Amino acid sequence: MRGGSSASFNCKLVFRVTVEFTLPIYRRFDQFHATNLSTAVLTQNLISDLENAVATRSAEIGTMLRRVTDLFLINAGHYTADQLELYDGILQVLIAAVEVSARAQLAERLAPVDGAPTNTIRTLALDDAIEVAEPVLAQSNVLGDDVLTHCITIKGQEHLLAIATRTKLSEKITDQLVTRGDIKVLRTVASNPGAAISDLGFGILVKKSAQDNWLSERVARRIDIPEHHLRELISKASAVVREKLIADIPELSEIIKEVLPDGAPATGSDTPSSPKDYRTAELVVNSKPLSEAVVYEFAKAKKLEEIIVSISRLSGLPANDIQRLFIGTWSSPVAVILKAIGFRLATVEAIYRSRLSDAEVIRDDLFQTKAEFIALRRPTAERIVRFYCARKVTNSSNLS
Repeated sequence: MRGGSSASFNCKLVFRVTVEFTLPIYRRFDQFHATNLSTAVLTQNLISDLENAVATRSAEIGTMLRRVTDLFLINAGHYTADQLELYDGILQVLIAAVEVSARAQLAERLAPVDGAPTNTIRTLALDDAIEVAEPVLAQSNVLGDDVLTHCITIKGQEHLLAIATRTKLSEKITDQLVTRGDIKVLRTVASNPGAAISDLGFGILVKKSAQDNWLSERVARRIDIPEHHLRELISKASAVVREKLIADIPELSEIIKEVLPDGAPATGSDTPSSPKDYRTAELVVNSKPLSEAVVYEFAKAKKLEEIIVSISRLSGLPANDIQRLFIGTWSSPVAVILKAIGFRLATVEAIYRSRLSDAEVIRDDLFQTKAEFIALRRPTAERIVRFYCARKVTNSSNLS
């Protein structure tokens, strides 16, 4: 950079950019006429300093970017098209030369601004670094469906997840998200009340929710789901999901009874497993007062059969049902049962870890179960478990 301290350079930059946006003559850099000393200085020096800083990878680029952003935000939303285009050009030059952290900071500042420069926002949204793209993809109203569509086509799941959290999503965008997205993206779209979902989109969600209780429940709870898709979802949903829906949304009970009369076999994760002999474990459990602390110690010692018998006793559910739900991949019923019997989060995690070998790693199902466990109210969980137990008794009586 030419002579002069960093501080004096920054002062010159602020002065020059301020001059540009307060003089009555607004032109692109290459169209300025030196009508007075200030515009001549701006024309000759600001561009020169900017190009020099970028060309030499100067340490001043980050500072320059922050100062220009500060100036822009002072009157954001009130610039003319020419002024906005000028800022857009300056920012585009600068963000191409700064590190990820500086771009991420800029994205955080511009994302909620409705009058942010269009090309700058587009560049940030399509940045490979998710910490840069996420704030803009999730918040910016400047982004149109064309940019979002392009992003979904060329970027990975983290970018899709950020888009899925937007306050409003058109059917065009949700169709692409549910087609290309992973389970996290699907769950986020289904849970987003501002997401408009087409008939095609609901069909894809219903199909992909067949093996995911949490997603199945979220799709069923949407007030805009067409009835033919709701009926198809119910026909494929697990018994626990159906019972939870009946407990929380009584008006669905008639549809569920029509689609799946009492005694219909459960699907998905409700496939029965081979009965197991728990008599030895029952002797151990019976030898001491049953409490959460006892179950926690069983979990720390990896005594799975004792854990299953204990949870069965505390919940009132058959031990084989507990085995089926707890030994494989965890889903919503595990959170419901453990919340209903009043366990703490630490015990939930200890039970999960007790199923793993030393070489196994924690998977996403624990994080999802913990999130549901935290969000679920205990009275609701207790009501669901009571309903399930009552249905089991009724079905057994019908078969006898």
